[in-house]
Amino acid sequence: MLARLDAQAAQKISAADEQKLIRAIEVCLLAKMPLTKLYRSGRAPLPDWRALKIGLSPDREALYERIHARTDAMLANGWLEEVRSLLDGGMPENAKPFDFIGYRELRALLQGTLTIDEARLAIQQTTRRYAKRQLTWFRREPAVHWLTGFGDDPRLQQRALQWLREQGLLQGRGAQARRV
Repeated sequence: MLARLDAQAAQKISAADEQKLIRAIEVCLLAKMPLTKLYRSGRAPLPDWRALKIGLSPDREALYERIHARTDAMLANGWLEEVRSLLDGGMPENAKPFDFIGYRELRALLQGTLTIDEARLAIQQTTRRYAKRQLTWFRREPAVHWLTGFGDDPRLQQRALQWLREQGLLQGRGAQARRV
């Protein structure tokens, strides 16, 4: 279907990437034009607005500690029971939720092919790899002001506010942005 709507987009998107294929078809149908033509036409800039990008780059070990703690907390709060109820409710094993990190591992645990420790370690490792890919992806983004740490750190929040003040977007101690 995408090849009929936009042959160029169909050549660029892998046949195995169902999500991108569906989205490309949706955009073609909604825009009433090929996706590649829509991208070439660009977007009108937002007058009087300037986008600023702040990226967070936490210490890798601290990030991994949080990933591990989050995995443990999710398991303690019923994640395995959620997966069990999906399977017991008749959800097919190839359904979308089982593509998400953790769900396939917990399904394997329930099927007896992994132990709880193996599932936990696999979830943590997969999540660490995903976080690394995200950081790699965002590092290619131009014009990002990078801050080291996590967004819930009050000192980092103050550094971000200070940078915004330096950009002339905040005045005083408040966090009220203004249009430029």
